Amino acid sequence: MKWLTFGTANSGEVVCSEQPLSNLGGIMSLLNKFIDSLQIRFLGSAFREVIHPFAFQGRMEQHNVIYMLNKGHLSVGPHAVPVTPGDFYFFPAGQQHQLRFGSGRQTVIGPEGFAGAHPREEFLRDVSCSEDFSQLKELYTEISFEVLLYNAIPFFEILQLPAIPMPADLEFGHLIRYITQEQEQNKLGRDKIISNYMEEIIIHLCRYIDSQARFRPYVERLEFLADRRLVDIVKYIQGNLEKDLSNKVIANIAYVSEDYVGQFFKSLTGQNLQDYIENQRLERAMQLLRTQPDNIQEIAHRVGFKDPAYFSRRFKLKFNANANSIRQFARKDAIGE
Repeated sequence: MKWLTFGTANSGEVVCSEQPLSNLGGIMSLLNKFIDSLQIRFLGSAFREVIHPFAFQGRMEQHNVIYMLNKGHLSVGPHAVPVTPGDFYFFPAGQQHQLRFGSGRQTVIGPEGFAGAHPREEFLRDVSCSEDFSQLKELYTEISFEVLLYNAIPFFEILQLPAIPMPADLEFGHLIRYITQEQEQNKLGRDKIISNYMEEIIIHLCRYIDSQARFRPYVERLEFLADRRLVDIVKYIQGNLEKDLSNKVIANIAYVSEDYVGQFFKSLTGQNLQDYIENQRLERAMQLLRTQPDNIQEIAHRVGFKDPAYFSRRFKLKFNANANSIRQFARKDAIGE
């Protein structure tokens, strides 16, 4: 699939909210400032029937994912908050969460995903859009995508958004169904139609985030990106994880002193610079472990860890899973496989 860029037409509508905040102007201007610089990559979608109940524990999404419960049972989080059929849940990439699918006793699937004793086909069946959904008891739709700012910065991740429950919305649901159908049918002009639908989905998602007061602190993080030096730092880190990313190197990118660069980064983001770099390296490693044939030592070096043993310890600490188990089984857990 190709990268898709928002056009400028109707950009003023992107943050228009049906339930506006009382002082929404600042947030509107922030979102309007960046919305035209977003690139979207559609990764895949599917209708899935749950044929045996299961629970993801400590699952980390590689990419942004929206789940729509068509019918049946889905619950989220340590307290198993139920999702109502017709509702949605948005999970930004890089976050760990718990999901429970189906009713009855559930098989626990760890961070490594479907693998070994728990192959995907024992729990899920991809459903064709031509099937009669009325005959199915447990069904959900899954769509995954990436959204980058300036073609480098993961947009929803930089906001550090939590998982977002969204109530039933007929238009939003139709968009997700249409994309899933287009992908399966592979008709003339499929990619163009999917690109248009994806733009609408991101707009709907931004509108919903914009309409909820509880998300305002996250959206306000966009103010940090008004300083171009921070954008340059993040872009450089994202593109050079395998290289030396010491404070001295980053200081040269931002044209500030080595002594000041850590304070500068933390003052804008609230994060320690080297902690941010390590997290980016580990998240990239997770992606590579799931998609590339390289061994763990090679992947550790590709993301900037000189010591594979240290990499494995830090990976285990962050994801509560062994890198080797992720590497061994991950591709079976990729969407569409």
